[in-house]
Amino acid sequence: MAKLTKKQRQDIEALILEVFYTIDKSNTNTDHYKKLFAKMTDDQFYKFISAKFPYRFHEKPFVTEPSMHECRVALEKIGKEPLYCKVNLPYLYTNKDGVPVNTRETLVVWIPLKKVKQFLTKKNSMSIDISTRDMKTGLLTGVDKNGKTSDREMESLAVAGLDATINEFSKYRADSMNAKNELYNLININGTVTQKEVPVDIDDSLSKNLLNTYLIGSGFNSNLINQGYYLPYTIKNKQKKIERK
Repeated sequence: MAKLTKKQRQDIEALILEVFYTIDKSNTNTDHYKKLFAKMTDDQFYKFISAKFPYRFHEKPFVTEPSMHECRVALEKIGKEPLYCKVNLPYLYTNKDGVPVNTRETLVVWIPLKKVKQFLTKKNSMSIDISTRDMKTGLLTGVDKNGKTSDREMESLAVAGLDATINEFSKYRADSMNAKNELYNLININGTVTQKEVPVDIDDSLSKNLLNTYLIGSGFNSNLINQGYYLPYTIKNKQKKIERK
């Protein structure tokens, strides 16, 4: 096993901690890796950093949420891959020498492939409880996290014309929490329920509200839950004023 000098290890640890501090000012990740590295011998440390994906960002809603600027600064500190580069577009045009046309320098996102092991531990099972949920994204987390309905599965349902099934999977069984609670309530009372009995409000979706918040923060208006240039909150307040009058 290759040996690291004391200075090499110090430089590597300093870079790792600096990058994590850049994207996490709460020191959650920095403190974790400080304690982890302190327990390691040089051989253990070298084996750890030589693994394919040794580092994991410990995310906690409202605490460790790096901004895009912080992510960019952190990536520039690593400097392994360029953030901005020209992208070849051979499907648009290639000259006689085989050289494709390219774009101007643009932001390129490098996405590491996840380990196949997660397909056995997470994707090959079903949730028996939905109580552990991230109330920002609407996704199940922790022990309740399991496989989700994929794009291909939704496309298959659309091709088969199963619109009601798509509606059930993407709303009542997903993150339309108000409609979900009303659905469960009617099932407890009557034993059965139909989708016609439980209409879904346009803003009754955690994921849509989160995405809409990000879009508004970026200066974009959308029709995800907005109506015209009004937020659902504004429209509901207007309706209350009209009812009072």
